[in-house]
Amino acid sequence: MNKLILFCKTFAILIAAYFVFATLSCLLPDKSIKAHIADSAPKMVEEGLYPQAIIRMEQCQMDNFTDALIMNQMYNIDRKHPIKSAMKMIRSSEKGRDWDQPGLLLRKVNGENLEEQHYARYWHGSTFFFRPFFLVMDFLTLRHILFIVSSLLIVLLLCAYYPKAGLMKTTALALGFLLTYGFVMQFSMQFFPVLALTVIGGLLVVKHKQSANFGLLFFIIGSLTCYFDLLTTPLLTLGIPLAILLSLKSNDEFEFKDDLLEISKLILLWGLGFALTFGTKWALASLILGQNIFADAYEVSLYRMEAEEFTRWDAVTKNFDMLNLWMIGISAVVLLLFSIIKRLKINYKKVILFLIICLIPYVWYLLLANHSYVHWWFAYRLQAITVVCLLYMFCDGSSAIKNGKSPIFTP
Repeated sequence: MNKLILFCKTFAILIAAYFVFATLSCLLPDKSIKAHIADSAPKMVEEGLYPQAIIRMEQCQMDNFTDALIMNQMYNIDRKHPIKSAMKMIRSSEKGRDWDQPGLLLRKVNGENLEEQHYARYWHGSTFFFRPFFLVMDFLTLRHILFIVSSLLIVLLLCAYYPKAGLMKTTALALGFLLTYGFVMQFSMQFFPVLALTVIGGLLVVKHKQSANFGLLFFIIGSLTCYFDLLTTPLLTLGIPLAILLSLKSNDEFEFKDDLLEISKLILLWGLGFALTFGTKWALASLILGQNIFADAYEVSLYRMEAEEFTRWDAVTKNFDMLNLWMIGISAVVLLLFSIIKRLKINYKKVILFLIICLIPYVWYLLLANHSYVHWWFAYRLQAITVVCLLYMFCDGSSAIKNGKSPIFTP
């Protein structure tokens, strides 16, 4: 009962914080914000909808479509009605042209009268979080800030993880990020929040390995993910911290039934935080705006889950095909060779749990088939969970073999 009260209080505090933060963000003076957005718009149009970051390949596409949409929403916020603005989230639109968000943003800042469309089913935490930055900078400058902050967070995680996990596991974690081109997430308002929450969640797991409050932590992370994310790669904030937690358990500490139960509980609590936060937004928006946001959310949810022009398996394979299997295979073989050289025992029961976590992205692809199929070029990055767990399987041993033999797997 005490835990239930703790979770209820925590959830109430989170919802209140989301509501207050969104309202305060809407109250910010918008003259400077609009000026910096106006400076950003032609630069985004010049870059195009999906410019590629660092490497010229499909896997490295950024998302100027959604970043322009976020700035479109910032530009249309009405300071005189901050609560309704926060709940309704208006953006400028034009029938048949919504695919060109940078173009619509440029036309809006140039004074054209465009239609308005609401986006009330999301919390839009990214819009409210990044809006203050536009008081003092344009989008290109913000992009540099995001890259620096995310790089520091990643380095901090790896530095904290290495003393507890060792070189091989730290390498596996870093490779999971690199082999799914996670650096693309460092340059976008659309992708950055999930990356930041994933790294911070992993860091908290590393710092508090024996904590009894991991359930509350995953519940909070699930809720925060819902607040900030627009269904990009939300499960990263679940799968990566979960994989890190399992990797930190030595074979001596590992108990299959207990750890399976713990993983199941953390998945459930993350999902509960995510789902309750979504549902609360629909309820609040319906109440404040006098509209049935539940109906809109239900309709869109059904659309995103359908698979009419393709199969659910097509959604899986389209995302899977984005992986560089050669590089992943080479990385796995190298880690396996080091395990053999170091004569590490790898517990196959622990491998089973890593396999369970591996499957998390594919459950998402099967469930949200339409979303996963249409947005494969960023949804594929959920498989960072899979890559990390697969690499952990080949290097997560703890006890050296003393009898001169070197079997890799041990019960």
